[in-house]
Formats: sequence, C-alpha cells, structure tokens
Amino acid sequence: EEAEQAEDLANEFGDRFGALPVEVENLLYAVKIKALAANAGIESVSTEDSQIILRRFQGMHFDRQKLEPVRDGIKVGITQLRLNPKRLGKEWQGVLEEVVGRVG
Repeated sequence: EEAEQAEDLANEFGDRFGALPVEVENLLYAVKIKALAANAGIESVSTEDSQIILRRFQGMHFDRQKLEPVRDGIKVGITQLRLNPKRLGKEWQGVLEEVVGRVG
C-alpha cells in the first residue's frame, strides 16, 4: 500500500509542479522500494561499495529457487542479497523491483 502511495505522490507532485527533479524521483523510488521490501520480509535496503544490499530479518533466509534464474550482477547469500547496478545496466531498478517481488 505504501508503495502505491509513493507512486500516487509522484503523480500528484508532477501534476502540481511539472517535471520532478531527479533527486525527488530518486527519493520517491527509495520510499517505494523500502515499502515493497518491508512487505517481503526484508529488514534493510542499503548501499555498500556501489552495490545494493538486501538483508532479511533474523531467522529468515533467501530462497534461491524463488530467485532463479539469478542474473549476472546478483549474488544471493543466506541472509543477504547483493545487486550490482553497474553490471545490471540501465534496467537495474526494474531488476530490483522484480527481486523484491520474488522474495515476498
């Protein structure tokens, strides 16, 4: 629900103020991903060494079968998953949303 609210907010801002600055778009995208991640049992979404790190709540593990086929640029561990946006290219945001969706 919060993810949809972030999209609605982006549309509302666009209607009121015109084209959104990249910084605002990025902020709203981060809010959307964090909401989707929380619903999927992901405790945190962060960046480290130019990679996006998804960490599960304690006692929860990533199911490799749900994430198959794992793409080049994604490393799946037991409690964390790493995405390398540089290796995923321009479609990294779509890949991130897909991965979060598969986890949940």
